[in-house]
Amino acid sequence: MKSDPEEARSQLKYIKWNAFIPGRVLHQSIICPKEIEFDMENIFSNIKLLKLITKWRVHLIILVALAIALSILFSSPWFIKPMYKSSAVLYPSNLIPYSSETPTELMLQLFRSDDIQDSLIEKFDLASHYDIDKNDKYCHTRLIREFESNIDIRKTEYESVVIEILDSDPKIACNMVKEMVKLFNKKARSLQREKSKEVLKIATDQLNNKLVQIDTLQKKLNEIWVNYGILDSKVQTKELTKQYYKLFSNTGKNANSANNAMENLKTKGGDFILLNDMFDAATSAYAKLKEEYENALRDATKELTYTNYISSPVPSDKKTYPIRWLIVVVTGLATFTLALLIIILIENFRKKEKVSNTTSA
Repeated sequence: MKSDPEEARSQLKYIKWNAFIPGRVLHQSIICPKEIEFDMENIFSNIKLLKLITKWRVHLIILVALAIALSILFSSPWFIKPMYKSSAVLYPSNLIPYSSETPTELMLQLFRSDDIQDSLIEKFDLASHYDIDKNDKYCHTRLIREFESNIDIRKTEYESVVIEILDSDPKIACNMVKEMVKLFNKKARSLQREKSKEVLKIATDQLNNKLVQIDTLQKKLNEIWVNYGILDSKVQTKELTKQYYKLFSNTGKNANSANNAMENLKTKGGDFILLNDMFDAATSAYAKLKEEYENALRDATKELTYTNYISSPVPSDKKTYPIRWLIVVVTGLATFTLALLIIILIENFRKKEKVSNTTSA
């Protein structure tokens, strides 16, 4: 009597007819016996596997149920502390890059600065919160590692920045995100003011120097006004010339006073014009420097924020980690697969023993 695979192969050799276009000869396609053999072997191997599972079903059910129960137990808060996530999405504003970086990249650098990290650790006493012994030799290293593992700061494709913080307390996670944004604004403001104060100092020095120059020019002009009576060289020269010729055309009275005035204009007229032009230029430059000084002062004292909230942090009402259902499903599937492999090995071992016993008999 033929075995089941051989009988199936002999019965499944057939011809399938397919008609393509009317008027043409029918096309004849024959299924390859090797393909049938391969498919039948897969079917019978699956049937054997199902029979094996049925045979050992009690053991498999007990093992999987035990694994699921243990995964539920060990993923509970008694063994794994639940973690809650709080997040915020921000856009940078009023940030002036220092080189070729974008404002978003500058924002990332500031968020990752040691100042903000140390301030957060100190404010929330994270060493105690993370149950890290402060007297431990590697306390700081462990603290930083734990801190960094619970914080994720990244740039999105839309040039915004996402901050995500995990903590066992949802309120602390939310407050840490808010505090981090406050510290960022403080850090950015400090850097901006530091740069603005440098500009302010330069503007102040230039303004003071210009005031000294204006005072010096004013004193020299006052000396000429007092000692030589020159108030406006061009106007006085024109008027004295008219008066001079008028006096000499008459009786020559008051000629001496006109001569003295003309002599003063000859002696100090050029100096007066030069000093007066320098004085006008200095006062014009002083007005520009005054404007620059006021802008620098405003930059050094203004209170700006450097972030725009797109999504504000809120305390989470659902834990992020661990995902218990995922742990249970993965544990159950892994246990079932491993147990099935062990059962297959046991069955193969038993068959080999049976064959060897039959051969020896």
